[in-house]
Amino acid sequence: MKWSMLLLLLHLLAGRVFSAPLEGHGIDAAGADDDGLQVLKWETVSVGRFAADGLAIPVVEEARVSIRSDLVNQAHEYVHRAAPADDQHHHYQQRQRRVVFGEDDRQRIDPATDGKKFPFTAVVRVSTGCSGLLITKRHVLTAAHCLHDGNQYLMTARLFLRAGYVEPDGKTNWFFAKRFFVPSQWTNGTARGAGGAHQYRDWDDYDVAVIEMDGEELGAERGGAHVPPGLSTLLCSNTKSLHGTGSTLQFVSFPDDKSIKALWFVDTVVTTESPHLLYFTGDAWHGSSGAGLYTWDRDEEATGGKWERRVVAVLSGNRDTVPFASKQGNFNVGARLNAVNFLMVCHWAGIQEECKDRYKKYLSKDDPYLQNLCKEE
Repeated sequence: MKWSMLLLLLHLLAGRVFSAPLEGHGIDAAGADDDGLQVLKWETVSVGRFAADGLAIPVVEEARVSIRSDLVNQAHEYVHRAAPADDQHHHYQQRQRRVVFGEDDRQRIDPATDGKKFPFTAVVRVSTGCSGLLITKRHVLTAAHCLHDGNQYLMTARLFLRAGYVEPDGKTNWFFAKRFFVPSQWTNGTARGAGGAHQYRDWDDYDVAVIEMDGEELGAERGGAHVPPGLSTLLCSNTKSLHGTGSTLQFVSFPDDKSIKALWFVDTVVTTESPHLLYFTGDAWHGSSGAGLYTWDRDEEATGGKWERRVVAVLSGNRDTVPFASKQGNFNVGARLNAVNFLMVCHWAGIQEECKDRYKKYLSKDDPYLQNLCKEE
C-alpha cells in the first residue's frame, strides 16, 4: 500500500512538472521540411503500468508524409486571413458545453437489441467521462480534451485510462488502455498568455486523439466492429468540400443527461464549415464529447463504388461560427479529419498506407484528379 501511495504521489508530481510545454515543441503540428514533406507532430503518453520508467511522461514524436501542400496551406491561410483584428476573442472563443437545440431528437439505442448491431457495436465509453469510436480493433478515436484539459493531462487518463462497451444489462464492460496520442497543437495550448488565454489561437480546432488499447480484446468482444477514418477537407481554394456543408452526419454517444444504460443516436446535417470544424445542430450534451461523427463514403477503386461508413470528425463542443462562415449562429461542432488530422489519426492507428491509398486522388501531389476537379465550373 505504501508503494502504491508513493507511486501515486510521483504521478501527481509528474502531472505538475509536465503541465507546461515540453522542450522542442513547435507551435505548428504540421509544417514542411527541407524536402517538402509535411511534418506531423504529436505527444504519446503511456498509461499507468505501461510507462517504462514508472511515470507517464509524454514523448514528443513526429512523422513526415508526402501530401499536397495546398491542402495544408490554404486551410492555414483561410483561418488567419479572415478574422478582423478587433474580433479575435469572438472568433477564437474556447469550446463550450454541448447543446440540445429545440426539441430533443436523440434516439435511445437499447444495448440488448439494436446495440448489438453495427455501427453501434463500434461505439465505446471512455473512462474520463467521454464517448469514443473504434477505428481499428484496438484503437479508439476520441477528443483530445477528454485526455488533456488544455492545461495538463488528466491524471485519471495517465494512470487508469479505460474504454468499454455497454452490456445488454446496462453495465459497462471496461478494458485497459496502453497509451494515447494527442496533437501538439492541442498540448501547445499550455503556453498561455495574459489572462490565461491560449497563445495559439487555433488550438481548439485540433480536438482529436486516439487511444490504443492493451491488445485487441475490446475489438474482439465487439466482433471486430470499427469505422475507419475518412478525409474531410475544403478543396479548390475553399470553393469545394469533401464531407462538409450539406453532408449527413451520424453519431452515437453517452450523454450525461440520459440513461447511462443505453446508447444515444443522432442524425444531423452539416450546416456550415471551416477548414477545421464542422458545424451542426444535432443534439449533444456533456459525455457526448469524443463521439465519432461518421458519414457515407465511396471510392470506385477501393470499393467498386460501394458505400461505406467513414468517421470524418470528432464531437468537440459548442461554439459560435467564425465570422466568414456561410451561415452565422451557435452550433455544436466537430473537429474535422482534415488532411493533417486525418493523417495523424491514421498514423497513430498504424493504417497510414491504407488511408493514403484510399484518398490518394486528394492527397497525392502527382494525381491529376484534384486539378481537374478544380477546373470544373
